[in-house]
Amino acid sequence: MSWHEVVAVVVVLLGLGAGAFLVAQRPSFWIEFGARLGKALLPLAWRYVSKRMPPEEEAAWRQAERWGQGDEKLKVLWPRKDSIS
Repeated sequence: MSWHEVVAVVVVLLGLGAGAFLVAQRPSFWIEFGARLGKALLPLAWRYVSKRMPPEEEAAWRQAERWGQGDEKLKVLWPRKDSIS
């Protein structure tokens, strides 16, 4: 790669960076960016939040709920890594 090509690449990258800087200063850019990002990530988040337990775990949890021990059963099923106990 000759020095002419290096200078051309640097100039193009500087131009793209300056254009991105000027566009990113506008609030409408960030509003549209957030809307598109939310629209793209909402199905993934919904899939994660609405995921059901395996049937065996759900049956054990429902049984513990009937006995009044639902919270203790969830602690056994999904232990926290930072818990002291």
